[in-house]
Amino acid sequence: MSISVLLAKKALGPLIAVFLILQGCTPMAKDDVLKFSTHDIGLACYGGVTNAWLQYAGMVSELCDTEAGRDKLPTDINRVPGSLAGFYQAFESPLEMKWRSRDGTELRHTVDLKKEIPVPRIKYDHPERVFDKEPFQGVPTVVVEYDDRTVNVYFAATLQVRPLDPATRPSVEHVDVFTLVYSRTL
Repeated sequence: MSISVLLAKKALGPLIAVFLILQGCTPMAKDDVLKFSTHDIGLACYGGVTNAWLQYAGMVSELCDTEAGRDKLPTDINRVPGSLAGFYQAFESPLEMKWRSRDGTELRHTVDLKKEIPVPRIKYDHPERVFDKEPFQGVPTVVVEYDDRTVNVYFAATLQVRPLDPATRPSVEHVDVFTLVYSRTL
């Protein structure tokens, strides 16, 4: 073999690797695909809660100020509120909450999600199926739920995943994920 052929063979591998990196084809841990940097926020009131108040990233949201939240029903499990507020950088500030429980007690609680969950990430049992280039349909939602004396925080997202059998379903599928990430009863 000539020297030029040997040099071409040795240089070809790194050259292809550089080309792929420049094209955005770097290997990525599958869990990293589910990290997020922006989100919506939604509030829900149940269990007789009144005067629910949330301050987050300089914005104040209020809910159940004229009537008490109803009891939580089985159909409310994994439900994202219909009204969402804002477009925020992930964990931009602590969630500062106030509300009145069913018995009228005023409760206050603050949670700093940045301390509780250092890396904003949606949990999913099959991250290898997630469509790498666009894992989310829309943006994830942080749901703050007041239920009598308990506050729950959930991450909700619609993931775009590859079908189990691409031959029968060539396009992506949408999977709704709703995960409890924080809960506290006062």
